Amino acid sequence: MSRIGVIGEDATDVETLVVLLRRIVPGSVGVKTKAPPSGRGGCAKLVRSAPTYMKELWASGCTLAILLHDLDLDSANNELKDEKKLRAHLSALPVPAGLELVICIPVEEIEAWFWSDQAVLDRVGIRAKASSSPHLIKKPKEQLRDLSLRTHHKVKYATTQNPKLAEDLNLELCAQRCPAFASLREQVLRRFGT
Repeated sequence: MSRIGVIGEDATDVETLVVLLRRIVPGSVGVKTKAPPSGRGGCAKLVRSAPTYMKELWASGCTLAILLHDLDLDSANNELKDEKKLRAHLSALPVPAGLELVICIPVEEIEAWFWSDQAVLDRVGIRAKASSSPHLIKKPKEQLRDLSLRTHHKVKYATTQNPKLAEDLNLELCAQRCPAFASLREQVLRRFGT
């Protein structure tokens, strides 16, 4: 069986992407995961650890590794960091021979993908409308949390719900509205689709 490796900055992002991958190519591939321990350095730790993680994934039989890295805000000016520079930096990481690397950069973070689907927002229980351009939403994770607080007078959304929300996400709609997801899905289907 072919294997895909998933590398992300935290366990929740990795688990969420695993759910989505299993929906994109159901039953045809195995998935192995790597992420820094929770609360231990985020993106910086991810970049430092990625070469080691890729070696471990390749050694475990993975032929494709997906590196999931958020496109965060620059705290100095509250604007998104430069995606081209980030992609170039990640592309320069050493990759073992025989392992194909796919870089996925959700803008700003994977939670933006949930904003593409009204049914997912309804499941979170917030009063908000889905967006035709979720990648333009500033701080999508925080907005889910803050809107759940305003709607319910207590926080009803947590990132631990993300894998379950990914089970219900309309993949076609997400691909239409989220360029990072569309690119990821296309690359995975090109390699493993039937």
